[in-house]
Amino acid sequence: MINDKSTRMKLNMPRPLRLIILLMIFTTNHLLAQESVGIRINTLTSAERDLLVQTTHGAGEIHVAYACVPAGIIVFAANAASTSRESLRTKAMTALAPVVTAARIEPVEITLQAAETACENARGQ
Repeated sequence: MINDKSTRMKLNMPRPLRLIILLMIFTTNHLLAQESVGIRINTLTSAERDLLVQTTHGAGEIHVAYACVPAGIIVFAANAASTSRESLRTKAMTALAPVVTAARIEPVEITLQAAETACENARGQ
């Protein structure tokens, strides 16, 4: 009897909810397929982050996918799935050049997951 009731609940899930779940799955797969590059910037400010978001938003090739000012991290993602990692890094550095001095940019790239962890740690201090 309990199994019948739970089965009915799953089958009677409202259609909009099913569509939302499907949309979330497709969106997640698209984000996972995007190439991204995370860059650490010493003493990143909110104004610098905002300017980078604004300048890359209209550029069409890359965008800021994630930013964390306390940890000094910006993660850029390619708008086209065919963009190579090296091309993305070059475009990210080009976007950074007028906003941040090269001396403040750390040479080591980080992943989106590492960026999120670093941000959690920075905010927890």
